[in-house]
Amino acid sequence: MSSRSLRPISVLLVGGCGHWAAAENHIPAILTLKEQGFPVRVAAICDPRDPYDQALLGHMPHLRSIVTQDRPTWVRPQQGESTGALERRLQQAHREDHFDVVIVACDPVAHFPYLKWATDQGIPVLCDKPIICVEDAAFNPDRAAEIRRQFDALLHAHRAQPDHLFAVPLRRRANDAFVRVGELIQDVHDTHEQSLTMGHINVSGGNFRLPEEYALGNAHGYTHGVGALAFSSYHYLDELTRYLLLAPGQITALRLTLQYVRRVGDHLATGINDVLGTLLHPLSEAELPAVELSDRIARAEMDFAFTVELLNSRRQSLGVLTYSFTSNSCSNRSVGALARDAEDAVAYREKGRMSQYVIDLHQGNLQHLRLTKNDAVGEAYSIRLEQRRNPLVGGAGRLETVYKNAHDSSAVTPRDITAAFITMAAGRTPEATVTDKIAFLDGQVLTHRVFAAMYELIATHHHDAHPCPSVLVDMP
Repeated sequence: MSSRSLRPISVLLVGGCGHWAAAENHIPAILTLKEQGFPVRVAAICDPRDPYDQALLGHMPHLRSIVTQDRPTWVRPQQGESTGALERRLQQAHREDHFDVVIVACDPVAHFPYLKWATDQGIPVLCDKPIICVEDAAFNPDRAAEIRRQFDALLHAHRAQPDHLFAVPLRRRANDAFVRVGELIQDVHDTHEQSLTMGHINVSGGNFRLPEEYALGNAHGYTHGVGALAFSSYHYLDELTRYLLLAPGQITALRLTLQYVRRVGDHLATGINDVLGTLLHPLSEAELPAVELSDRIARAEMDFAFTVELLNSRRQSLGVLTYSFTSNSCSNRSVGALARDAEDAVAYREKGRMSQYVIDLHQGNLQHLRLTKNDAVGEAYSIRLEQRRNPLVGGAGRLETVYKNAHDSSAVTPRDITAAFITMAAGRTPEATVTDKIAFLDGQVLTHRVFAAMYELIATHHHDAHPCPSVLVDMP
């Protein structure tokens, strides 16, 4: 089918002025489709920031290209606007431009009304992770429970629309290293019905901020009463649940326990933050006001650790997975506050954030897999995969593969997923090598149940001084 025979595709891009949508992924993917002759147009951008603001466009050349070529309507969310009022404005914009696709890339706490409206209209939806999050979920149990309720309502609406297309672009689903781990796990399970039995996922973010920067922006931010679990963890939870579903064996239930949580206010109160801050303050281009952080920022989760016990139908334990995340790890940050931070022209971006993890998975007595990564954000990532199998099931000693430039050199990138989704919405069939790496809403049920349950535990912990049994041992 030639591009001339395709009907034009009109896109509503929610959060279109953000770094991920405008600079890294969605708009660059759309521009590439245009260059290939695909008839796609960004008809409207919904964002608190003006997509025609010259200060913003100075930082985002891809956004400048889109607004120059497509002249999209600016739909500006209103502070305190009711869901009904927002839906009426979206409906009016839809009557004028007839959206064929809705891409939701705004702050996750704002996702639900856009997703529910688009789904109710039967419009194909591409939503960045996490699908649903809710303000103040880190410390308010009622708000935390709302994550689960909103996801269930969205899932019900989606299933009520025959053949509705709802996808989630998850980078690690398409990453060659993570894909290979899934293949190895599934191979052993399909042959021997061996489930995962033990695992450790330890993630170190190294995201250092000066105290006054916690009040800036919402790119991996804390200003809505949620933190690291909402912005930096969904990818790893998705891989954990995906591997469990590839090798379930006798597993029928998961028991989650919160072992540890530290919040932004707790972290700053220790003074551990002060050493690097003292070194960075003289290097700042701009002075940011020293503000007293709001309670919702101070209470947002920064570091945490969970155990996930694997249970069979008789509630016997088959094994345990641990998942820990810490922001208080090595950072190579060497700049202070930048002028654009003070201008608030673009969403806050990390400076010197690390991307480090060890993912260690055991499949009973038959297989052991380990993924490791130790990079700074912005570098060409390198992922090391180590594999061992018992010789009786085809093992040949320790095998090691290094995936260099692991994100950009993967066979399928997030831009490919965005382009494939738009192609699917136009009624065409993209290559199977891309579509088999796209996560769809029905396949996110377990991931989101775990995500919601973790927030319910974090919020409950705020009101419970001793959530887990413990023993205090003094240092000698």
